[in-house]
Amino acid sequence: MKITDLDISKQAFVYAAIHMLANRMQTLGDKIDPTVSSKQWFVLAVVLKFDATPPNIGDVADALGTSRQNIKKIANILEKRGFLRLEKDEKDLRSIRLFLTEQCYKYLKGREQQENEYLKRIFSELEEEEVTVLCKGLGKLLKNLDNLLEWEDE
Repeated sequence: MKITDLDISKQAFVYAAIHMLANRMQTLGDKIDPTVSSKQWFVLAVVLKFDATPPNIGDVADALGTSRQNIKKIANILEKRGFLRLEKDEKDLRSIRLFLTEQCYKYLKGREQQENEYLKRIFSELEEEEVTVLCKGLGKLLKNLDNLLEWEDE
């Protein structure tokens, strides 16, 4: 049975579809290159986006909406493969900063075309306007989820 066969509300459909999309995108993404999984690539992409100061494990966990333990596990694997260097923060020895290695920069540059093709294939059935509406809706949904998580933490 497919989710489209179920008699459910629009909200339930979106909720289920997001989970299914995440699983399918991960499966497809993992096939791009056996060197780095989708989750590992996502960690590298987030570290790359930090400009001035390399992020610590908590920064990356917060950006990805996951646990520090999960990021630490992925970071250790990436360090063993030569993509990251983990160093204790000079000011806070409890904090571990993530540095991309030269090998990582070369790797990311080498797979850039594959990534662009992957995204084109995923969104090939959507018009530009549909992508814009999807961005706006998902942005609002993420913001609302962040607000809910903050309220839960208080």
